[in-house]
Amino acid sequence: MKISYNWLSRYLSQIPDPLETADILTLTGLEVEEIEQTGSDLTGIVVGEVLDVQPHPDADRLVVCSVDIGDKEPSQIVCGAPNVEAGQKVPVATVGSVLPVPLPDGSPFKIRKAKIRGQKSAGMICAEDELGLSDDHSGIMVLDGSVTPGTPFTDVVTTYRDTVYEIGLTPNRPDATCHLGVARDLAAVTGARLQKPLDALPDITGRLEKGTIGITDTDKCHRYTGILICGITVGESPGWMKNLLQSIGLRPINNVVDITNFVLHELGQPLHAFDYRLLSGGRINVRSFDREMKFTTLDEVERTIPAGSLFICDGEKPVALAGVMGGHNSEITAGTTDLLIESAYFEPTGIRKTARNLALQTDSSYRFERGVDPNITKTAALRCAELVRQICGGNINGIADVHPVRTEPLEIELRHERNNLLLGVPIDAGKVVQILERLEFDTFDTIEQKSGKAVAASDRSDHNTSTIWRCTVPTFRPDITSEIDLIEEVARIFDYNNIPDPERITIAQPEPVPFREQFLEKVRSTAVAAGLKEIYTNSLLPEHLYEPLGGKSVVVPTLNPITKDQALLRTSLLYGFLRSAAYNFNRGINGVQFFEIGNIFRKTDDGGTWIEGIHESTHLHIGIAGQAHSDHWKSPARNYDIFDLKALVQSVMQQLGLDQAVEWRLSGDELLLTAREGSKLHPDRFDGQSDRSGNSKPLILGALSPVSPEWNKRTEVEVPSFSSDLQIDLLQNLVQKSESRTYKPVSRFPSFAFDLSLVVNKNVASGDLEKSMYIIGGSQLKTVEVFDVFEGGSLEKNQKSIAFRLTFQDNAKTLTIKDVDPVIKKKKKKLGSEFATELRS
Repeated sequence: MKISYNWLSRYLSQIPDPLETADILTLTGLEVEEIEQTGSDLTGIVVGEVLDVQPHPDADRLVVCSVDIGDKEPSQIVCGAPNVEAGQKVPVATVGSVLPVPLPDGSPFKIRKAKIRGQKSAGMICAEDELGLSDDHSGIMVLDGSVTPGTPFTDVVTTYRDTVYEIGLTPNRPDATCHLGVARDLAAVTGARLQKPLDALPDITGRLEKGTIGITDTDKCHRYTGILICGITVGESPGWMKNLLQSIGLRPINNVVDITNFVLHELGQPLHAFDYRLLSGGRINVRSFDREMKFTTLDEVERTIPAGSLFICDGEKPVALAGVMGGHNSEITAGTTDLLIESAYFEPTGIRKTARNLALQTDSSYRFERGVDPNITKTAALRCAELVRQICGGNINGIADVHPVRTEPLEIELRHERNNLLLGVPIDAGKVVQILERLEFDTFDTIEQKSGKAVAASDRSDHNTSTIWRCTVPTFRPDITSEIDLIEEVARIFDYNNIPDPERITIAQPEPVPFREQFLEKVRSTAVAAGLKEIYTNSLLPEHLYEPLGGKSVVVPTLNPITKDQALLRTSLLYGFLRSAAYNFNRGINGVQFFEIGNIFRKTDDGGTWIEGIHESTHLHIGIAGQAHSDHWKSPARNYDIFDLKALVQSVMQQLGLDQAVEWRLSGDELLLTAREGSKLHPDRFDGQSDRSGNSKPLILGALSPVSPEWNKRTEVEVPSFSSDLQIDLLQNLVQKSESRTYKPVSRFPSFAFDLSLVVNKNVASGDLEKSMYIIGGSQLKTVEVFDVFEGGSLEKNQKSIAFRLTFQDNAKTLTIKDVDPVIKKKKKKLGSEFATELRS
């Protein structure tokens, strides 16, 4: 939100310099994010007389001008304006001067001697926009012919300089959406007198005919004030008003519209002016419709307005979209003579919903969404009417103020002792009262009463720390609802810098960090240690991905998308990875290794996680794309492959202590990461799933795969990319139940190693043999390792020999071959029947 320093100064008896003002505002909670200097003193700009104009020999659209700027010799200036002619008096920026409008890159526009297409040019003949006087760039500015060449341009025009603050306003401060609200905070800090522009409001005795203003939906419109003014003249606004509006980025339109904008930014109350002659029946009714409506707004765009949105209607039709934008069918034009000023209080939720449905935020909706002061409605209308009468002429014919729902000020008690205790510094009671009253809180003592009436706090001088005040909260501060809010008001005006650091502090025993948070942090640190970079991507995806993501049966669309690019809840983290990869590739990065932890959302018929019909789960996504390393004299460039991704995932699993609890399975183009059945780290975590034959099904923890060409094309990724998606909840469950997380003392007894060499068919995987050995081996079998694989020799072509080293250990005794032999025999028999193995001699 933009705030003008010059505008602020209209409401304060004194004001600090611009930089100090910015510091004060930031310290009071109105953070100044940017300071912009507007206008210029136009130093070095003089009046010149064009003596001669000749075509440029090497450019059709340029001319070479001889210009008298008051020096002994005329200056040669190359100009491209279509309207330059000999005999004109024009503003000339001399060499060394700086124009008030910066260059496109933000650097100062300094005039230098130059050669333009081979012709010398010493200066610049200026257009109005180049001097910061208007947006007109149709040609050079032509001055009155009576002005003498060399006269400073500031003697011809009045310059206007200002400092404009960009304030990052928080949603809880609707009172600060205007210059008067910001000035109130400044006055509270500096002690300056707040000069409200409300002393000369008109006393309107005439009343509009009963029924002129009606409110059908009183739950959506609590108050509506209308003032009828006849006989006005629509024209240009006075210079002072145009300067103030332009300083905050508003384009002056005409005096009526400019006045409504001025009061909006002065008092924070949105206003609208209707051409009264265009209102059918001369009546206003505030209502909504139970169906969609077509309506053309002031910007001449026909919009489809959702059912339930609030309209301002005349006797026949809608004429404005309440709280958002007026209608094209009742706008002010040059021929308007009678107008109806609207000032209203609309319920914030309804305006917010309408504005978001239409993706249309205006200065009015910005304020109504946050909640304007319901008790300034009439005052703002009167202020507008008075300015219209002063600037546009006309007579005020009458007023109607319909107020079906009234808002009463809230009363809150504030304990002086509590205030000082929480702030940690003794603040004098008189200072507390002074701060609150400067912020326009009416404050009364409640500890001492005379004749049943509370004593005004300002009338007491014997305040002590047991004082309790009853404070009346002004209705322009809906954010103040409890005692702690009042204490915060005292603190921010008192200045947090005036609160000393405590000599000692009491540190409360922190709550234990939940295992879930510990686990997520462990995953993050493990992924970073593996060389991955963490990314955070949007959980809302573009509308055009609806079908590619699975369509109606899977995808959850948002009800009121902010834009078409944020219309769907993500069903995986793949899209975010690919878009991030593409962003990096477009900026010269050759390869990426990213990970992300985030939630995904899918439709389900089985209840829902938090909301019926929507399953939400947390996933770990690891993705790689592009080059594993670039060209080097030692080796050529190499692209990532699926095995690079597998190695990264295995590294993460190992650091989480799950390398013995998981295993890989090939399924089509995917590598599935599953919980290992019978793992010593996790013997009982096999989920109980089974297929129709009764055999247990593996618990799938995640999958690795190459990214399909279709998804690469959608995200503009032109290099090989690979993606893995792992379920955080299942990984966490494995880690929680893993024996590796429980301390066990080192056995006092030595281990016993036994080598077993088996001949099997080449199609048998060593992992399947290993898994079966763990199941048979019992608690004494600690590890199974492959140490040799042999093919050829005396073996048949379809056979191979695999040598395993089995390590046994017992915590109660030293094992011998007699203890291990029964287990070995059992293994041989089981493996022989299951895999047709033979003992290699």
